[in-house]
Amino acid sequence: MTPLIVIVGFLGAGKTTFLQKLVPALGAEGLTPSLLINDYQNARIDAERFRGVIDEVTTLNGDCVCCGSRDELLAALEQFEHRTGRVLLLETNGTTDSEQLLETLAFNKDLKRFTPPIQLSIIDGQRWQRRFWHNALEREQVRTATHLFISRTDIIAPERLASVQKSLDSLSIHAPVTDPASFAKEIASLPELPESPRRHKSHSHGHETEHHHSEGEHHHHHAKHHFASCEIPLPAFVFKRAFEDLLNDLPIEVLRAKGLVVFREEPSEFQIFQKVGHDGPVHYFPIGRHPLIHEPVALFIGPQLPVDFLKARISELKKRY
Repeated sequence: MTPLIVIVGFLGAGKTTFLQKLVPALGAEGLTPSLLINDYQNARIDAERFRGVIDEVTTLNGDCVCCGSRDELLAALEQFEHRTGRVLLLETNGTTDSEQLLETLAFNKDLKRFTPPIQLSIIDGQRWQRRFWHNALEREQVRTATHLFISRTDIIAPERLASVQKSLDSLSIHAPVTDPASFAKEIASLPELPESPRRHKSHSHGHETEHHHSEGEHHHHHAKHHFASCEIPLPAFVFKRAFEDLLNDLPIEVLRAKGLVVFREEPSEFQIFQKVGHDGPVHYFPIGRHPLIHEPVALFIGPQLPVDFLKARISELKKRY
């Protein structure tokens, strides 16, 4: 059976960064990973960070794979070519309802050549449970986890890390905390399992339970969480100072911004950018002169986005400096 690993975490928690460390760690264990990336509108942006690192990357644009992109996900899984030593990684978008997704995967009879899903939840150590009305969704994303990884431990105080662990304990979340190298070794040590009936284990109460799911049933958690996204083209070249001024003054509704940009100061280098929250820094990932995406673009994610305001701010970049 092919290990099916589901990577879950809130917007900007560090899923892609974890995967960039996990992929070579799996390779060192003699495994061949393939990757499915689901994100709002333009999953190709994150896929660029794996170009030249992993041979097979499939992007699923649109809503979460637990609802709006569910059929596209199942089609990709059913077409997967199973071979000894292969591992399939699924990076979900930041607002995925993990329980709904796991039920979909665990009960689908056409996926019997995969192991029951292994869910690794990424916890942002800096922002865990500091997301106001989104805290409930963040908690739900770890309740079904088989493994946990706490990101940004290098920039938070030991007291903060202890507070995060105490919070997890209070929620009866006892999945082991791991790291890319240890997780890769654990996946490599999985026994060769025969195909078996699909079932889903719930870890939230420390015992196994079965969830029944009627065929064709769809969930619409976006109506509850009100997340939206918009994709806006950027000018061919922008000045870095003007661009960072824009990102550091985004409306409060924008929880995450990312995309592809070219600076006038470095006209031969495309950069992937991302910013999480209003207090977070802007991060850049140079990807060379010839990315698969040829036009600079910005993607904004959050509840009730002020699209016209964002378009107006980006149009001002052409006039700045």
